[in-house]
Amino acid sequence: MAQETPKSPEQQVQQQISQWTEQPLPVFCGVSVSADLVGFAMKAMGSDYAQMEVACRVYLKDKFIPVVECGYGTANRTGDETDNTFKTQAPYFRLGMDYNFSKRKRSGNRLYAGVRYGFTSFSYDIGDPHFGDPVWGISRPLAMNGLNGNAQWGEIVFGLESRIWKIFHLGWSVRYKSRFKHKASAYGQPWYIPGFGKNDSSCLGGTFNLIFEI
Repeated sequence: MAQETPKSPEQQVQQQISQWTEQPLPVFCGVSVSADLVGFAMKAMGSDYAQMEVACRVYLKDKFIPVVECGYGTANRTGDETDNTFKTQAPYFRLGMDYNFSKRKRSGNRLYAGVRYGFTSFSYDIGDPHFGDPVWGISRPLAMNGLNGNAQWGEIVFGLESRIWKIFHLGWSVRYKSRFKHKASAYGQPWYIPGFGKNDSSCLGGTFNLIFEI
């Protein structure tokens, strides 16, 4: 009977790794919490608006990833040409699902696409220091505070996640946002919608996340 050639230590290690990676993954593979560093950086640099958010993900077979995102959006802007002012601060929420396309599920690196549903309800202040009075024909300051608005929107997400060290990961995402529903005061439109961005029918966004996976 022919005898098998003894395997080298390197071959034995490679065989063990192959056997481990080929084992089926459990349904529940873990959870993670993350924070978007872009919003905190924008806030620190004094941007006209910023949104600080955190997210929680659940990994099902490391393929399907339900996501909950919540944050707090703020804006404080004075127009360069008109000196019109806008202020708001309010929470927002998103629910969604990502799909991991990476074939090496146990590596901790992920390439994914997903969708989000976002919504917010907020109040805002607008002002015009040079409002023209139609009756007296003079310019006078105008301020309208506590105007109410709300919005709902959808997002298409493409992202990449990389394991940095043990439970620490970094992630990037690009998002196309489309507004579904929007309600604003008859006295003026909001310049910014918390969680969505500058008020328009659609916009682009992105995140840079520090992720802790358990």
